[in-house]
This record gives sequence, C-alpha cells and structure tokens, in this order.
Amino acid sequence: MPPAHASLTANTLVQQLGGTYAELPLAERTRHLRMLRTVAASAEPFLRTDPDGDGWRVTLVAPDAIGVLAIVCGLFTVHHLDIISAKVFSVEVPRAPVAMRPRPGMPGGPPQAPAPAPCALDVFTVRPLGGPPPRGLWPRFRRDLNLLMGMVNDGNARDAQDWVMDRFGRALRGMDLDSGMLAPVHISITNAPGQRHTRLELHSADVPGFLFAFTNALAGSSIDIRSASADTVNGQARDVFWVVNRDGMPVTSPAALQELRVVAALIKQFTHLLPRSPQPAQALRQFRALVGQILASPERVGDLTDLESPEVLQTLADLMGVSRFLWEDFLRLQHENLYPVVANVPALDTAPQRSALTAGMQQHLARFTSTSDRIAALNAFKDREMFRIDLRHITGRTPFSAFSEELTVLAEVAVHAAAELAHQMVQNTGRGTGPASFGDWPWCIAGLGKFGGREMGFGSDIELLVVYHPPTGEAAAGAHAYFERFVKAFQTVIHARQHGIFEIDLRLRPYGSAGALAVPMEAARAYYSPRGDAQQFERLALVKLRPVAGDQQLANELTALRDAFVYSGLPLDWSDIATLRDLQVAELAPPGEVNAKYSHGGLVDLEYFVQTRQILNGGQHPSVRTTNTLEAVDRLEAAGVIDPNLAAALRENYGFLRRLIDALRVVRGNAKDLNIPAASTEELTYLTHRLQFASPAAMQAAITARMAQAAQVWRH
Repeated sequence: MPPAHASLTANTLVQQLGGTYAELPLAERTRHLRMLRTVAASAEPFLRTDPDGDGWRVTLVAPDAIGVLAIVCGLFTVHHLDIISAKVFSVEVPRAPVAMRPRPGMPGGPPQAPAPAPCALDVFTVRPLGGPPPRGLWPRFRRDLNLLMGMVNDGNARDAQDWVMDRFGRALRGMDLDSGMLAPVHISITNAPGQRHTRLELHSADVPGFLFAFTNALAGSSIDIRSASADTVNGQARDVFWVVNRDGMPVTSPAALQELRVVAALIKQFTHLLPRSPQPAQALRQFRALVGQILASPERVGDLTDLESPEVLQTLADLMGVSRFLWEDFLRLQHENLYPVVANVPALDTAPQRSALTAGMQQHLARFTSTSDRIAALNAFKDREMFRIDLRHITGRTPFSAFSEELTVLAEVAVHAAAELAHQMVQNTGRGTGPASFGDWPWCIAGLGKFGGREMGFGSDIELLVVYHPPTGEAAAGAHAYFERFVKAFQTVIHARQHGIFEIDLRLRPYGSAGALAVPMEAARAYYSPRGDAQQFERLALVKLRPVAGDQQLANELTALRDAFVYSGLPLDWSDIATLRDLQVAELAPPGEVNAKYSHGGLVDLEYFVQTRQILNGGQHPSVRTTNTLEAVDRLEAAGVIDPNLAAALRENYGFLRRLIDALRVVRGNAKDLNIPAASTEELTYLTHRLQFASPAAMQAAITARMAQAAQVWRH
C-alpha cells in the first residue's frame, strides 16, 4: 500500500487493488481516479450507469464503512435487478496534507497528512429480474442510495440496513422465482504465500439476492470482506471473496476455515429458500443473528454442520419468517433448544405421543436431585417439546386441530409432573402434617377453558380447578393447610415463557381470587348448587371442566357435580349473560379497534352460543356434554338441536377466528393483544401472508364478514 502522503495514481491504485482490478480497461480505471478523488473530497456517493446489452454496467464510488456493500447489493434486489457480475474493492484515498495551526507560544508544525479516506469502488453488471425495467428506475435508485448513504454518514448504518432488509423482503415476495430443490455448492478456500487475504470461491446456481445475504450476514462479524468478484454464466454463479479476520490478517486456523466454509454454504442455500418464507426479510434478519451467535461461540461451531441439510434449512426459513417473537423466545433466549429440535427432521414429522412425553419427562427429571434443578428440568423439557409442537404447526406438518390436541397433551403431562414435584416440595418443608403418601388424601386437578376443551393454541394459558377430599377428624385442618401450600408450590413449578403462554390461571375457582386455592369437595358441592353462590358465567365456564390429574373416583364425582350444575335444566339468566358480554366489549375491546376475541362478533360470541345450546339441551341429550367446541357443534347437529347450515357456519367462522387469533399471538408474542392491526402496517401484511389471503384488503373483508356472521349468531 502506498504511503499516506502519496497521491492516488493509476499505478498506486493497481498496487492497492491487485490483478483483478488491473484487468479492467485503462479508460475505466482513469475514470475511477476522478470519481475517487471527488468522493474523498465531498463524502457524497457517485453513481454512473451505462447500458450494457439487456442490462447496465453500474459504477459506484462511495465512502466506505461496514455494511455499505450489503446495502448496495440489497438495493439492487429492492429495485428488481439481478447482479450478473461484480468487482468490489475497498480503496484508501490519500488526502492532501494539512498545515498545523500555531498555538499561542508555539510555532506551527510541518504539514500533517490526515488519515486516508476509505472508499468503496464497486463495478456491477445488472439486468432486470423478470420483465422490462420500470420507468424512472435509476432516478429512484439514486434517491434511495443517497438516502441510505446519508444514514450511514450520520452514524445510522443499522437503520439503513433495516430499511434495505424490509424492502428486500417485499421485493422477494413479489418475484416469481424458482426456489425448488437446492443445488450443490462447491467451495474452495486458499491462502497463497505472501497474500494479505484469504480467497474464498463459491460455485453454484445463481441465487438472486445472495450477495446481499452473504455480505449482510458477515457485516459486523469476525470476517471482513476486502474485495469481491462475481460472475454469472448460463445460470451458474462464480463468486470470489478476499477476506481477512478481525485482526486484518488471512484466515488460517483450521477451526476458522471450517466456520467460513460452512457459513458460506449455509447462507447460499438459505438465500435460495427465502422466497418460500412467509416473511423473507424477517427470516434473513434472524438468520444473520443466528450465524453471528454461533460464530461468537467457538464451542458451537459443530452446530453449523447440523444445519446444512435442505430439510433443516427449509424448516429454519419457515420458522424465522413467521415471528419475531419465536426468534426472541426460542432461538435467542433458549437457543440450546434449536439444534436438537430443528436438526431432527424425522422427529418433526412424527406426532408426539402421550406415553413418550410422559416417559421423556420422567427420565429428564430423574437426572436431578435438587428441587431447583428439577423445576428447571421440567420447564426445559416442556419448552423444548412446545417448540417442537409449534414448529410442526408452523411448517405445515399439522392442521390446527391436531396442533391443539398436541399442545393439550403436553400441558397435561406437565401438570402431572408439576403436581408430583409440588407434593415433594411441601413434604420437604416439614411444615405441618401432610399425607404419608401423595394418594392418601384424594385430590383432583381439572382443566377449564381451552385446556379443558382440548383446544389450546399459541399463547394459551392453563386454567385449573383443584379439589380434594379432606380426611375426617383432627386431620381435616391439616389437609386444608397442606393443599393450600401444595397449590402455591404448584404455581411456582410451571414457568410461563411469555405473559399468558402456558401460564397457570386459577381465577375460575369458587369465589375467584377471594376463595381458597384448593377447594374441599363438599364446599364445591355447596357452591355449584341451585342455592349456591356460583354466577351465570361460571355455569358457562364449567361446560369445559375436564379432570386431568389425580384420584379417578374424585374425578368422577367432580364430573357428576359439573353435570348436575351445568345441565340441571334450570333456565339461563339471559340478562346476566348479555350484561357480561357488554362489559367484555366495553372493557376488553379498546374503542375504535376490533378485538378478535371480545368485540361484537369475536370468538366469545361463538363460544357462548355453543355453550348456551349445550346447557339448554344437555339434560335431554347427554351426548352434547363435551368440553370441545367443535365436537359440541357436531353433537348438537346430530341431536337435531341446530340445523346443518348453522352448524357449517359455526365450524367455518370458529375455525377462521381461531386461526386469526393464533396468527396474532405468533406475530406479537402476547396472548392478550388480539386487536386487529391497523391498515398499512407490517403486522397486517404479516397476517395477510400467514392466513394466505391475496391482499390485506381481502383479509380485512373476510374478517368483517366472519365477525358479522358471528355477531348475528349470538344475537339469534
């Protein structure tokens, strides 16, 4: 490299950039000198476009910084341009010496040469990606380039990268690209004697957007791209990168070379799959974070090779394009769950069985002895299996009904294990009298809500009711104290990953938060009786009561109590129920917004309609006494309570609203925020793709129509 005070000439430029640059025509290199000097002085990007066959030869000179190359490559894809060839260089442009100003009492010093100005010098050949180029292409390109370079110069490079990333994703979604079977990637890495850089060469099928994905993934990592060359001939790409490590030296260690090889292959193949992802920009952003996370942990480099298979990469593309919440929750906070789940494709293809989940949970807990370790182990197992179930649904391996059943079974296994562990925790405290054996005092845990109905989804909590038979005599007081401590311990065992997701909810117990955590069976009988204190909404809620753990005889008694209370034949207090719905709309659906669950026409209207029909007809038709909503619709239709047209409308609207709520919870990671996104927002765009509508307008029309039908059903 020439000394900092030397002027930039054709010869010094070739000395800096090497033989690849020397292959360019002399006239072009001379033009580059003028462009480089102009940019070094003005700090403004310089763009030149020349027609070249059915495309253009684009020369860009701009102040260089980390991420600039990724921004430029992404901008081509944003404007539906494919990079056919590229010559990418980083140039140090010497600046004129500056005289030192004299300070008071001191003479001025000799002229000092400021630090050279780093400039990017890139020469691309590009052509339109399908169809003729739009009018005004290059003025818009220049406008966007100036905007982005301005962000970089102002210290907002991350904002510029995000701008390109989002529009890159939109561009991919709008392209009809062949993203079928993955093609082989041939990689060679060489370190020639005396060379200052490591040479990385890739041969594979051309993938639009690859240069952007690759440079974006490496931006800010331990690998720095100093120059690059790319050529595409007959659909086959040959990409060469000259790279250095974080110390500016060639990459030479065997481990680092293996990292570089695998990362290059992963990014190439992952980019090939991006058009099939529901949210390409989100998937690419999260994939970059994943690669950076692995490269920052040398002990995890072996995980990279586990992710090389096409099936695993496709699963990643599906997962990462679904939800920012899933990335943050599983891959960042609990990324140890990623590798054994995503890399085990056969396990993803198989529905989890209750017996296998139970055995797996027991084996996992058996490895630990301390209470804290066993609680951590229970939640780690629960979270990993929940991730697997979520992933099976996200990647289209299971329909919503099977997804709900799998989540419910996992929740039941977790409740069983948590009950056993809570009992041990109470026994270990040594406070008061407890049963000699966990089964000596009969107890039962029942599910309510979506858990009781075997219809859990993303973000479902676990609604429970705990009852017990106290012993007679002096031991009764000890039993009351024991079961209060038991439920408190139980609440500390199952941890919710996010607010409302697998969160234990005991609010539907008698007297709610003012009542005992565990209810003696006789107290439950008194509460759920014609003269008891149970409210109308509790009668509806108990439609979904289903024993899930504990003593079978007590479970049978609790089921009989439910039937006697819910299906007694006593009339419903319609005024009370209508008041409840009005309160829900007023308090839980914000003014001016539409809530998919609580607004008029929301899911609650359909659930209440089905539950009231079950209550009114369950005495005469015991077959309708089921906790599952869709099963109840089938049985009500079979019993002649509702006609086939109404039954079909209930199934269709209920399924639509459940899928809508499911999608809202996935994108937000919040079980409570079920308001429909506003127009022209990214969330609305996501929902459109997730629910497979042609446009946001089409989806909004469907939501309006479905909710209008649901509201009409409830009014009926």
